[in-house]
Amino acid sequence: MRFNYYDILEISPFSPQHEITQAFDRAKQTYSGDNPAIYTMFSENEARELLKLVEEAYSVLGNKSLRALYDEKMGNTSQKKLDVSFEALKKESLTQQTNPFKRAKNFKAQFEVRTDMEQRILAQQDWAGEFLKEVREYKQITLEVMSEVTKITPFYIQSVEEMNPQHLPATVFIRGYVGQIAKMLQLDEKKVTDSYMKLYKAKNNLK
Repeated sequence: MRFNYYDILEISPFSPQHEITQAFDRAKQTYSGDNPAIYTMFSENEARELLKLVEEAYSVLGNKSLRALYDEKMGNTSQKKLDVSFEALKKESLTQQTNPFKRAKNFKAQFEVRTDMEQRILAQQDWAGEFLKEVREYKQITLEVMSEVTKITPFYIQSVEEMNPQHLPATVFIRGYVGQIAKMLQLDEKKVTDSYMKLYKAKNNLK
């Protein structure tokens, strides 16, 4: 999978060189181990992986020659390819000053409560994408509404439900997606996220 380096640093492909350096400094500060907020979302290993992506992006975009080659190869069209884009991350800002789950947490779904389904949710231990979809549909939340509230594109939400690695970014970002989806569905975020990531990695032979 190709990563869009501009989206990782949350800047436009047309940004001047000095803005790339500024963006790198911001990202490094946000995702470094010195920021305690990062560990509310990611494990220490995942945080290191995330920071590695940031540094990789800057190693290319921070070098004028390498950036020119990168732009030529990407053709400045990669942002239109959802399967390799980090555009959704720009809107999510998982570790920015405000609570990244505020909208999802405050969302109240209107649906007909079924005792049997509520009991299944309480007893559920294995939170695969298929069951997340079942809960979303039970609570009558469309992909469009889920996307509007969480700021995750419908494409990525559907890919999370399908547990499709070809259409998803690095695992550190997937954890953030699942966490926001769980919040909006009024589920136990940690329980759901930990279970999902365990199943996702096992299904796709990831460490």
